[in-house]
Amino acid sequence: MSASIVLVCLLLIGDPSSKPDPQELAHRIDQRLHERFDREHVTPAERAADDEFLRRLSLDLIGRIPTLPAVRGFLADSRADKSELMIDQLLSSKEHARHFARVWRALLMPESEVEPQLRYFEPGLEAWLQARRGANVGFDRMVRELLTVPIVGPDEQPQVVLRDLRRANPLAFIAAKNADPAKIASAATRLFLGVRLECAQCHNHPFDDWTEEQFWNQAAFFAGIERRGKGPFAPLVEVTSRRTIPLMDTDRSVSPAFLDRSQPQIADTQSARAELARWITAKDNPYFARAIVNRVWAQLLGTGIVEPVDDIRASNPPSHPELLKELADSFAAADFDVTLVYRAACRTEAYQRSSRQTHPGQSRAELFAKMPVRPLSGEQFFDSLALAVGYESTVDRSPGEPDRDPVRQAVVGLFSGTSGGDPQTSVAQALALMNGSVTDTATTSQSGARLQQVLKEFPELPERQIEALYLSTLSRLPTDDEKQTVIEFYGQGDSAGRERKAGDVLWILLNSAEFCWNH
Repeated sequence: MSASIVLVCLLLIGDPSSKPDPQELAHRIDQRLHERFDREHVTPAERAADDEFLRRLSLDLIGRIPTLPAVRGFLADSRADKSELMIDQLLSSKEHARHFARVWRALLMPESEVEPQLRYFEPGLEAWLQARRGANVGFDRMVRELLTVPIVGPDEQPQVVLRDLRRANPLAFIAAKNADPAKIASAATRLFLGVRLECAQCHNHPFDDWTEEQFWNQAAFFAGIERRGKGPFAPLVEVTSRRTIPLMDTDRSVSPAFLDRSQPQIADTQSARAELARWITAKDNPYFARAIVNRVWAQLLGTGIVEPVDDIRASNPPSHPELLKELADSFAAADFDVTLVYRAACRTEAYQRSSRQTHPGQSRAELFAKMPVRPLSGEQFFDSLALAVGYESTVDRSPGEPDRDPVRQAVVGLFSGTSGGDPQTSVAQALALMNGSVTDTATTSQSGARLQQVLKEFPELPERQIEALYLSTLSRLPTDDEKQTVIEFYGQGDSAGRERKAGDVLWILLNSAEFCWNH
């Protein structure tokens, strides 16, 4: 075939090797949203200010508020494409890979929240996730590696599941579920297919067409895994020839079968898990791409296109079916490159809208007409607080070991489990902010690292001190009214008095709702 004919073919059908452009995808997403705004006569919120956008983007992509130099640099940047450049900069950072690892570790291993022993698995699983995200491994490959992690056979030395805290450990996903085929299958279908199949574990699904037998078909893919001993750290083996599992409360056993009722072709020496992983991550799988893009969208926009994000079924339709398909198709076309989803979603008008409501229709979260106010995870809150006040741990910690800093553990534990839903603040959280050790230390000029830095940099310039404190905590400059109020509060006292009042201002900012929420 001549070069000219090839060129004509590519022009007619497109280059199959090309991948979706994130800016074009963002534009199509906004078109879909605006179509519904027009139908329902909703006026979307205005675009967020630069400081609001940067703070939100930093929390979502790297898990903390931006640094003081980053805020100053972004606000001073006059380039028209500075938002796109910042999105790409944060996505390529090590901090993004670390934040991604924390988010997905919490999803993959929620058991560690209630079983303290399992927290020793967290560093290894996070290390593995961080390394895969840092290498920009396709999400399909990541899932296949997680589901097919090697496990030795019954005639070999049983596999230790926690030999080194610092070593990347994808086996933690299976080990944390007691090597229980039902628990592993339930987690895999919920996380990677968006299907709550556990509702069919002991009876047919009450809200969908899934049957009890289909649940145990999925568990049968993991039937060969067993634990040699007791406790979460007991060794594992896999009997690859074992491919049936008893159907609960019956004398029957069932074999592996995919959710679309097709039958796997499993080689004699192959683990059944490999076929399940291949089917789950196939480009023509009707669930995988939708489930992952829906989950990432919810992480960034606060609400899934299907909500709850792990309950995709006919009786729970997406708010924007065309939008979900657009995202899923682009994700698959990009070889499941999750960076594309992040880049496109963050570039949309939807993501860059203000959280300030200006129209009644904006209150409907499923329309994405404004950004919601969202709680921070425990890690997001502590890392932001530590950065804002200049806190550094004094507890020695070897690389990869669980964080034993009691201050960090206390704050993360107190604010964990609040990364979704409407804004709420517990009494314990409020007291910790008002009187906790981090806040007390930070707001004293003799011990607060950030406060000392600000006072040293601007010793006789109250206005500049106020600006630095606002930028360090709220990632924005104070309004004229705020600045005037604080200056009047400073008054005409001596240097020591002004230092104490600067600490009071910092205390007020740290305790504000604006600091404690992503908006």
